Amino acid sequence: MGKVRAVFLLQVSLGVAGVASVGLALAAAVGGVSLRPPSPEALWAACQAVVIPDVSLAGALSLVLGMLSFAVIGLALTSAWRQLRASRRFVRALDIVERRSVGGATVTVADEQQPVAFCAGLISPRIYVSSGALAALDGDELQAVVTHERHHARHHDPLRIFVARVLADALFFLPAARRLGERYASLAELAADRAAVRAAGNAAPLASALLSFEAADPAVVGIAPERVDHLMGQRAAWELPVMLLAWSSIALVAVAAVALRVSATASTELNVPLLFAQSCMLAMAVAPLAIGGFLLARRRTRSARSGASTTG
Repeated sequence: MGKVRAVFLLQVSLGVAGVASVGLALAAAVGGVSLRPPSPEALWAACQAVVIPDVSLAGALSLVLGMLSFAVIGLALTSAWRQLRASRRFVRALDIVERRSVGGATVTVADEQQPVAFCAGLISPRIYVSSGALAALDGDELQAVVTHERHHARHHDPLRIFVARVLADALFFLPAARRLGERYASLAELAADRAAVRAAGNAAPLASALLSFEAADPAVVGIAPERVDHLMGQRAAWELPVMLLAWSSIALVAVAAVALRVSATASTELNVPLLFAQSCMLAMAVAPLAIGGFLLARRRTRSARSGASTTG
């Protein structure tokens, strides 16, 4: 349990630091970027100036920090919505037969011939077992599986994994966040296995149940080699991504340093509508040249092909 909790706390700490750096970036962007509509005179002057937009370094960094902040927020909301939608669709698609007590735990039975068992639910996690699992497992095996899933429910592993995935998806500039989330999920499985083995007194019932699940559909279940080694008595390694943590720390410091620097030095605001107007005029000026070059290159390619076919 110590390793599971430590890895989760490490990822949450990294996530909090990432959110704090993004908050600084957003504050710097708000202070250095203006979304106010420009005056007609300024807009007309920008439209007539067919030059590269005059943007200060502080203004450009403010724009980059703002884009980073909104990207993180958008990715976080998308990840949360996608996970919630997938979980709800999956649970609603189940044909619930009954709810029964197995070893003191309430189990929801789904009418499914495939032997499966899982824990789902963020706030009030439930244990689900298929009718196929009830038919395939004996009493000790079923008890071991339920104990495994009850451990997930007691420690709110579905919620923790949900949070870990949101952090990993949102904080894309911190490579260690995803690896820590994956490691937490693996260690959570090992901790649940350990609870089932401790309750049964030996690893035989759980190992037999896992073999039954895998024999039914190896592509769906699959037994990770680390789980096999763990059931055989080997201790799980930390496997912390040291290099990724180092790179993530550098990224955190870089974002925070740039945000603080921009906040301290930005004396003028970057007017985004004015910048877009000037950029549009630059694009309109360059577009005819680009289109002409493309058409000329295409004509030469056709001529070359025509000459090659005639020669052949």
